[in-house]
Amino acid sequence: MSRQVPDVNSATDQIVIDGLEFARLGRRLVGKVPIRALARLADQLANDDGEIAWELRGEQDEEGKAFLCLQLSGKLSLRCQRCLGSVDEVLAVSSRLLLVRPGHVWPDEELAEDGFDAVEAGKEMALAPMIEEEVLLALPIAPTHGTCDQPLSSHEEHEPSPFAVLAKLKKGV
Repeated sequence: MSRQVPDVNSATDQIVIDGLEFARLGRRLVGKVPIRALARLADQLANDDGEIAWELRGEQDEEGKAFLCLQLSGKLSLRCQRCLGSVDEVLAVSSRLLLVRPGHVWPDEELAEDGFDAVEAGKEMALAPMIEEEVLLALPIAPTHGTCDQPLSSHEEHEPSPFAVLAKLKKGV
């Protein structure tokens, strides 16, 4: 039984869920978060315009394991590591997170085989940090353009090298 919740575009940073209850009831939330609200991304971005659309669904499998399924989509303007210009990165993330009850054993081998990550279940799980963490994990290590232009000089004409000036002085002595 899935319960549809209206879009929560402006209040993503205030959403807190009881993870196990959310999964048990099969709840679903959708919304958008402004990129500028994700502070840990700031040094990776060329600009912070735009927003990331998200959907969070709770589910349980036949064994009774609780999961949060988080889907993210959007477009980020990252800083190219070669030319420091803007390079667009299309974000399409689909994460399935196993909720582990506090004090229970973490299933390490199972995680690698099944392709999902685990998080500790809590009665007050904040959504914004979860979104931000998944975005950070999805970013390329060193975003670059296929080919970059040479950085432009700030001067129309190149000033003579101080070493060239010293060489001329040395020859004149």
